[in-house]
Amino acid sequence: MPVILLRSLSMITIRDVARQAGVSVATVSRVLNNSALVSPDTRDVVMKAVTQLGYRPNANAQALATQVSDTIGVVVMDVSDAFFGALVKAVDTVAQQHQKYVLIGNSYHEAEKERHAIEVLIRQRCSALIVHSKALSDDELSDFMQHIPGMVLINRIVPGYAHRCVRTRQRQRRADGHPYAAQSWSPAHRLSLLKPRY
Repeated sequence: MPVILLRSLSMITIRDVARQAGVSVATVSRVLNNSALVSPDTRDVVMKAVTQLGYRPNANAQALATQVSDTIGVVVMDVSDAFFGALVKAVDTVAQQHQKYVLIGNSYHEAEKERHAIEVLIRQRCSALIVHSKALSDDELSDFMQHIPGMVLINRIVPGYAHRCVRTRQRQRRADGHPYAAQSWSPAHRLSLLKPRY
């Protein structure tokens, strides 16, 4: 079977794979999404074409098709702060257990930056959003949460959404005078953080 030569791997599309394998684009899509509707022989042919062409599925295109990505968005004041660094690490630990990846937005507790960070992560189609917000109003956060089922607030209770608000336990570390955060994630919280938005 001749190999289609393209100038750059970044130019290779699912259509090229379909042409190389002699199948439809829909069939390639089913193979890449591990559909049970594809025969083993067809799967082998398609995967051989994928390997020959060096094709890599576009994550953004997949997110558009499935309306969800394998990412979790986190908005914090400043990830370099000890408290927020520990928070992000706790989220990342849970995310990795579910083969998810974390995207982080620093807001510095400024309303415009908090709003922008949330909106950017929404556009990235994160499967969940974990937000520490001080600057945005309850009304604005309620509006976000109404439209984003997978959004969870940290250390902030918004009326009507208490079941999606998580409090962290804090204790003082007197050795250096800085607060130390100890996150406590229950199994229920872990599941809620990873619940798809769509």
